[in-house]
Amino acid sequence: MKKTLLTYSLFLFTCGSFSQELSNGQLNSNCVGNGFTAPSCVSSWFASHGNPFVQGTIPKNTWAKLTTNEEGLEGIFTHYEFIPGKKYQISFKVKITTTIGAVDKIITSANVKAVTDLTSNFNTKNSIPPNDSEIIWTKNITQNSTDWETVSITFTPQKSNSQLWFYTSITTGKSIPTNKYSQFEIDDISITTSGQKNTTVAEKKENTVATTNSYRALEYIFPENVSKNDFLNIRINSGEISDIQITDLAGNSFSSEFKVLSKNYVTFQLRKELYEGTYVVKATKKDGTTITKNITIK
Repeated sequence: MKKTLLTYSLFLFTCGSFSQELSNGQLNSNCVGNGFTAPSCVSSWFASHGNPFVQGTIPKNTWAKLTTNEEGLEGIFTHYEFIPGKKYQISFKVKITTTIGAVDKIITSANVKAVTDLTSNFNTKNSIPPNDSEIIWTKNITQNSTDWETVSITFTPQKSNSQLWFYTSITTGKSIPTNKYSQFEIDDISITTSGQKNTTVAEKKENTVATTNSYRALEYIFPENVSKNDFLNIRINSGEISDIQITDLAGNSFSSEFKVLSKNYVTFQLRKELYEGTYVVKATKKDGTTITKNITIK
């Protein structure tokens, strides 16, 4: 029984700890300018929409700048697992600049959310907030910061999400006047965790199966609904992807090249010549296990 509990405890530790490393929270980059679009110059970070900029000096210190202006909004994201009921201490530095005043009757905001299903759709001006997202922090941009400010938050999610999203927003139905703008600059992001719930083993076989299924459920392909030429992502717990096959309803199948983003994430781009409809995506790992997903191209 002791051996079983030890094995189970080690498994839970592995399952709970693999997701707790925030990659490149310093936003280190090998370029400046439009560096968040694919292929990203900022390791592990991607543009969700717009053209967010990399500011600073290479290689000493770089950070992100998100702008709200007449051309639209901007956002960046990274992959990070948020587990319901677990406490996360999130810290980051921000600097705000704006030329929008009360006379403009517009409110722009800087926001941070836990989300799922974002992809590197950098050609989209304004991203649609994903379903089941949870707000971590938000602030109306009403005046300039005199310098960098450190924001520290304790966040306990109620839902499972797998991405950390920084973005700007604007009052619904409003548009930014010409030559007016707001800027949300971000740097030095960190996440620490505490308060993970304990799990009691009541019966060896059933709990082992339940845990294994839960662990395997964290391997998935997303998002489900996409457009031609969009990027799809694959979340894996361990191992490596060896092949990705996409099959249409007529049974025609083809391989897709892919890029490894980190030890837990792989991304690939759909062919632009694909027709609208339903497809089956099958990712095969080197150990022979597979991850499948039905997707709809609209």
